Amino acid sequence: MRNYLLNGHTEIFGAGKGIIRSFQDFDLCAEPYMKHPKNTIYYFGDLDYEGIGIYENLAEKFRSRWKILPFVPAYQAMLGKAEQINELPETKEHQNRNISTQFFSCFDEIMVKKMEAVLDKDRYIPQEILNTADF
Repeated sequence: MRNYLLNGHTEIFGAGKGIIRSFQDFDLCAEPYMKHPKNTIYYFGDLDYEGIGIYENLAEKFRSRWKILPFVPAYQAMLGKAEQINELPETKEHQNRNISTQFFSCFDEIMVKKMEAVLDKDRYIPQEILNTADF
């Protein structure tokens, strides 16, 4: 993603449970133009219950500061590549499956059905399915 940003793109990506902690630091050390409240922050993580929960927690915690949305083109690309794989990895055990509809509300009905089909089979799509060539 670093190369993506260095090549002139201005979106911010983040993933993993540490992202909330990173955003607290981001607010302290980022340049003013990066943390401007009118910016939209795009989230991109694994397509599993944990990844969706991280997004929902992040968006809720910082909603008074920034608009945080899922990076839809990345999820579209993940689903496209996943369709070419015979078997996706199994969902990791003990994931918190308590998610709302906030994440899914950012996608069209076709994408939601594809994502739900992956989750319903106890499978997930790791964000690492994509590489910089995919962007």
